[in-house]
Amino acid sequence: MGKKVNRVPYELNADGINSLPMDEIKTILRGAEDLIMSGGRAMLAKILAGSKEKKLLELELDYSPEYGAFKDSSQKEILAKIDWMIVHHYLAIEYDYRLPLLVYTDKGWEIERETYANELLDKLIFAAKNGQYEFVESLKDRNRGMILLLLDKIADSSNKELITILKAWQGIESKKVRTRIQEVIDGLEIIEDTPNLTQNQEVISFSANKKWLSLPEEIRIKLERNVWCGSCGDVVKIENYVVKESFNGILLQGKCHKCGNEVVRVID
Repeated sequence: MGKKVNRVPYELNADGINSLPMDEIKTILRGAEDLIMSGGRAMLAKILAGSKEKKLLELELDYSPEYGAFKDSSQKEILAKIDWMIVHHYLAIEYDYRLPLLVYTDKGWEIERETYANELLDKLIFAAKNGQYEFVESLKDRNRGMILLLLDKIADSSNKELITILKAWQGIESKKVRTRIQEVIDGLEIIEDTPNLTQNQEVISFSANKKWLSLPEEIRIKLERNVWCGSCGDVVKIENYVVKESFNGILLQGKCHKCGNEVVRVID
């Protein structure tokens, strides 16, 4: 007779929450990505609160795209929102031996897959503009359904600038994904080129990008996460940015990760 496993108990408490707005649902689901079958409710609450706990930092969970998203709420309040998500079947709990770990439900994954695919599309566009073709290595072995959704979004974008990076990606993928990538490439290649750029369209400075990419990756990550947002009144992470020449050096111009407003960071 096998030895009885003493599972760590848990108790859900949504603390009277009746509903959550869709943006918060998406934020919690996105924050849970790094914890699926590896972490639980309490750790997700710490990520969303922006905790400086040693274990969280050692696991580099502070690099989660939703780290600190609910920094103005207590961990107890955040945990109640997570429990609401579980009660309403966006997330679920499964045991791995003794520990209760988070997993996506089909309902939750359908939303997360869309969010994550949009995020990867933005990153792929940025990588293509900056010649960072090694980015495609991070796409290999991801969830097949999400990757096929990403390819559908690329096809819908009509962005011919993605053809070169798609070819780089195609070289490392499985047969089924390679076939779909080729279909997307074929579709993009028959799209007519825009005759001329309008005067209002901004052209990325390749010189500035070269300087930016010459910085060590860990330095670039720190700079991306140390940008002042006047709307939030705080230091935030910049996303969807372009790199430009500046009188004082180079300039990152993009969006605040928290509120979506325009932010700028000068790097001398």
